[in-house]
This record gives sequence, C-alpha cells and structure tokens, in this order.
Amino acid sequence: MLLSLRHHNRDLLLGVREARGLAEVAGEWLRRGVSAADLRHALTAHLPRNGVRSAVGFLRHRLTEKLPAEEAFHPPARAGAGAGTTATATAPAELVTCEGPGNTHVFRPTADETLCGTCRTNEAWKAHARRYDPRPEKPSVTWRQRVDEIARDEAVVT
Repeated sequence: MLLSLRHHNRDLLLGVREARGLAEVAGEWLRRGVSAADLRHALTAHLPRNGVRSAVGFLRHRLTEKLPAEEAFHPPARAGAGAGTTATATAPAELVTCEGPGNTHVFRPTADETLCGTCRTNEAWKAHARRYDPRPEKPSVTWRQRVDEIARDEAVVT
C-alpha cells in the first residue's frame, strides 16, 4: 500500500527500502483496526501546498503522529464469550456453488444469490439484449437473391 501512494501524488514516491522501513508502523495502524482505505486517506489527505520534500520523512511523521489510540479500535466483547476474548468483525459467509453455466465453481454470496458475480453479469447482458436489441432477426439473404427480388419488383412495375 505504501508503494502505491505515488499514484495519488507524485511527491509520495518511495523506494522499496523506504517502504519496508515504514511498513512496521503502517502495520500497527492495521493492527489497531484501521482499514487500508482509511490509512491511505490519513497519509494522502491535506498535503502541503508547496509539495513534500522527503516522502519517507513526511510519511514517517504522519504515521507516528496520527497513530490512533490503541483502545479506540478494539471491537466490543461478544455476549457469552469468555473473559479476555473479543469478537471478530463478522464471520465471512459460507461458500455457495454457483448454479450458472460452465464449470462448477463456488463463490461467497453477500445475500441470497445463487449465481456468482460473473454469471449474474452475463445473465443481465442477455436479458438486456432480449429487451433492447434494436435489430430484429432478419433471415439471411444472399446478394444474388436480393438482386433477383429487385429485378422481379421492377418487372412487375413496368
């Protein structure tokens, strides 16, 4: 994550050694419950107007000075849990076998889905094409058949 900060601002370009030196402090943020997105925001928000002279120094300062309090990010204890244990955020959903076409594969649903994301997308495109396809199905006619039709139409007119 630290190496990708340069995509947000060119002044935050780090070398691999510099990123490794900051990784321990960044890891402490994550251990305290801060998400990677929130950590990225804390490091890239409100940058100095005149730029950053030293990316590693600037990021080290932000990582140490804005480090959140440890007790602020502990999840509440689960009811009925033993003393000293804390609840995990949420247990991931069980894997479900996709009912879509193709090889058998599993996915982790977010609700009561029976199709994986790729199969749902494919089904949505098929439904869209059935409903909104502006071109009706035409029987395939060769160019010779079409010329013969036009010649017959002209012969009838004259």
